[in-house]
Amino acid sequence: MNVLINPKPLSGTIQIPPSKSLSHRAVIAAALAKGKSTIRNIVLSDDVLATVDAMEKLGVKIIRQPRQLVIHGLGKVQIGDDNFFDCNESGSTLRFLIPVLALSRQKFVLTGKPSLFKRPLQVFETLFKERGFFFQQNETSILISGTLEPGTFEIPGNVSSQFISGFLFALPLLREDSRIVLTTPLESAEYTDLTIDTLRQFGIRVDKTPEGFLIYGNQTYKSSVVDIESDYSQLAFFAVAGALSGPIVAKHFRPDSLQPDRRVVEIIREMGGIVATKDGEYVFSKAPLHGATIDVSQCPDIAPVLCILGGLSQGETHIVKAERLKLKETNRIKTTADTLQTFGVPVETTDSTIDIQGVGVYNGGVFDSFGDHRIAMAIAVGAIKAKAPVVIKNAEAVNKSYPNFFRDYQSLGGEITYIEE
Repeated sequence: MNVLINPKPLSGTIQIPPSKSLSHRAVIAAALAKGKSTIRNIVLSDDVLATVDAMEKLGVKIIRQPRQLVIHGLGKVQIGDDNFFDCNESGSTLRFLIPVLALSRQKFVLTGKPSLFKRPLQVFETLFKERGFFFQQNETSILISGTLEPGTFEIPGNVSSQFISGFLFALPLLREDSRIVLTTPLESAEYTDLTIDTLRQFGIRVDKTPEGFLIYGNQTYKSSVVDIESDYSQLAFFAVAGALSGPIVAKHFRPDSLQPDRRVVEIIREMGGIVATKDGEYVFSKAPLHGATIDVSQCPDIAPVLCILGGLSQGETHIVKAERLKLKETNRIKTTADTLQTFGVPVETTDSTIDIQGVGVYNGGVFDSFGDHRIAMAIAVGAIKAKAPVVIKNAEAVNKSYPNFFRDYQSLGGEITYIEE
């Protein structure tokens, strides 16, 4: 699907969807708990649906209701005759599931789109082969067989925190304590905080240590009722839209959220944006904006739309510590730079930086999302300030995380025409 956007300012009030990161975590924890849990305020994007489907394949009964899941967990992991688990393109599903499924002591296969298996997985291969597992990967699947035992797990912290979170879910169910020792400084550290907080809500205790984490063994997940808070990573797109054209009001947010992408609010303010907040409501208003140096090591997912903001700000914007952008659905250093150049923005990149020279207005034209949901949504935000229509190819990529993105965009005054190929 392609979409054509006629440039228009956006304004109004919007309800941002619930956090995808927290949704994955809550579904897995509820599936590991024995008894009924309720996950409220949840939307089944393609990524979250991959996790839900995987839990159902384990025999977990999940009742799907409007914006709510009722999950009857089994308190154990046991794989049936069908041992294939389709992760689609969800890195969270894949990396969270691998240690959890290893609790079964059975052979299992994880499948998905080829792009998923281009993302780093060597951490698992190394750890599992050291422990006598069979581990075989090709372009579209991984076959794993072995027995997960308690112990000390040395994991690099600068690849993805999802490796750590996967083990944090699984290790409490082993009979003895385990430790995770970080061999490099932890990036996206607050994502592990999200995992630990979810575990706490389901009765699981994990302690941070100077070296990493202490995971107490012989624990039991307890059923719970969880409300998923609104997603700051999705807020980022309409927050930037508000700073460029606004005002845009976004409701039902936790200012004290652990989500690392909450930093978008602070960054917009640093660049001259006007942000008001009261009682969980943000108001983003149009203001003269200036460039800034932005460290995205702890919030890489919002980097593409921050680059859109930088391209429309006076002066230069420097995105730094961005090396992990290369490990996402696409190499987002390259695809973001390609997007900016199509908009007419001077941009230079290295393996870890994006340097942007702000311009007053964007060019229109035909843009490729490269099949990346965050690139597609960033292009749509940039279209607000284009001087000619913008066409986004492969716009259905937004279904990965935000299926109603274009509907919400239109609700704020956006003018969109859908073009079937």
